[in-house]
Amino acid sequence: MQETVASALAQLARLDARAAQVAGSALATVTAGQKLETLTQRAVQEFCWFALPVRFCSEATERVFVSQSLGDLFSLLGLDRYAEICTSRPTRDILDAYGVSRDSGLSAYRRAMRGSGVQPPDLPELTWGTTLGSAEIEAYEATSAALELAISLREIRPGTRGWRSAQEQFARTFLAQPDDQGRSRLDRIREERVRNWLSSPSQPHRQRFWPLLGQLINGAEPPHDAARALAPLQRLLDYADDGISMTQIGYISPTVVRELCAEFGWSTSPSPPRSETDVMQLLALNKLLRRMRAVRRSGRRLVLTRRGRRLHADVAALWRAAAEAVLDTDGLGQATTETLFGLLLARSPRSTGSHARADDLDLAEEIRETLVESGWGGENPAKVPETHEVHSIMITVTWLLETLGFVTGHHTDAEPGNRRLTTSGRAFALTAMHLSATVPYATV
Repeated sequence: MQETVASALAQLARLDARAAQVAGSALATVTAGQKLETLTQRAVQEFCWFALPVRFCSEATERVFVSQSLGDLFSLLGLDRYAEICTSRPTRDILDAYGVSRDSGLSAYRRAMRGSGVQPPDLPELTWGTTLGSAEIEAYEATSAALELAISLREIRPGTRGWRSAQEQFARTFLAQPDDQGRSRLDRIREERVRNWLSSPSQPHRQRFWPLLGQLINGAEPPHDAARALAPLQRLLDYADDGISMTQIGYISPTVVRELCAEFGWSTSPSPPRSETDVMQLLALNKLLRRMRAVRRSGRRLVLTRRGRRLHADVAALWRAAAEAVLDTDGLGQATTETLFGLLLARSPRSTGSHARADDLDLAEEIRETLVESGWGGENPAKVPETHEVHSIMITVTWLLETLGFVTGHHTDAEPGNRRLTTSGRAFALTAMHLSATVPYATV
């Protein structure tokens, strides 16, 4: 094949020596010095629409000349599809957009990449990151190559009606195909991300979660009683669908508060409650829905967002969104909640002995000790968390878990070491930890 490239370059040089020179250099960049057989449509597009204008040529006419010369070389090699990309009107328009501004060029490049069909799409089960590990790079490149083949065979037709759904289904099927070891590319990506998450130097407390590796990779499906567990959230969404009246200072109407307390049997002090602030269960649910971006304030009413309407109609999506939102924090809040879930997951429903720890040990102090022992705060005493800080975060989370029936025991129990996750609670905690551990560091 190298002889074929050399012959084509010689032929081009007889027509235009400078074109042959720049085309040879461009081809070496596109193939990264590999054999011509490794060339892909995505690589050609990335070069013409991004690398060429951003990294190599600042002069507009030179960009066009390089792209045209590479297209001529591809034509001589019989690679007509790639030649067309280099010499097409869309490529010229993208290069012209860089002449307006870098941002204009980058926007045009991203639109064209998505529209070409060879860029692997984000899926509900996988959002591609910008910081990729080796397994994810291999999967991304393999998926792109498979999409290119499907497009060339007209199994996917970019630009036609419904093509994006066909592209997503193709990518999903491809990523889920098991190899000879029974593991799919999606499995390998998840394992890679979980391992990186557990090994994060900025989150040393996660080292304690290594025994949960397999469970964190697999996550958990919503349990059969997910709808019953999420009933309080669903009920709040029901109210928000009609619009919840709010007080002048922004709290949920006392009438709605009392109706919810009566429906779910929430104990309050005083009883009946005078305000939302008297009902910790409702405060926890309202905070979660806001973090989920499922509700918003509109004047003196709390209403559903567009996302809230989608979640209202789909129990599985609501389950996933709630689990994702409960760990959508940062700093000490995230570390505390992760450690709480990790400690509870390590306890079986009837666990005793070393895994249960001492029943008279306050759970907040247990979490704090875990964080400090793992190196949280480093050598700076000011960053070492206090028990009251951890307790404030933990109590908000445990109120939510209790309200949804995910944990046994009650916040007033004298023996917090007796707390255990219910079956649904284990599924929820695993889903939350799995989603946190498998999310990419950054997204496209």
